[in-house]
Amino acid sequence: MSYLIAFASRRLVEDESLTPGYVYHDPEDATLPPAADGRRASGWNLLVGDETDEQLADAGELLMPDLEWLVERYPAFGKIVSSGSEGRQFEWDADAGRYTDVGPSTFPGED
Repeated sequence: MSYLIAFASRRLVEDESLTPGYVYHDPEDATLPPAADGRRASGWNLLVGDETDEQLADAGELLMPDLEWLVERYPAFGKIVSSGSEGRQFEWDADAGRYTDVGPSTFPGED
């Protein structure tokens, strides 16, 4: 059976009191071949938003939970996913209680 996963910071997944402060969709991740068990990368990445460069570079700090589970756990994130926001990045606005679109997902070295 094939299902979609996302990349999420370990701290975010393990601490239920945290909200993803920064989420983005990387279209290139979504094109990765499926794993042997059928899991496919959705392209979605969820972070607390205060991770250091060292944490982001440490594969042990990232987990690959089921996208459906993340959508259920974080309904505001689910709205982004269901709205077809591929290739965009978002920051959590705690005052407004929603995500703000901060532009296209771009990464160093991309033009």
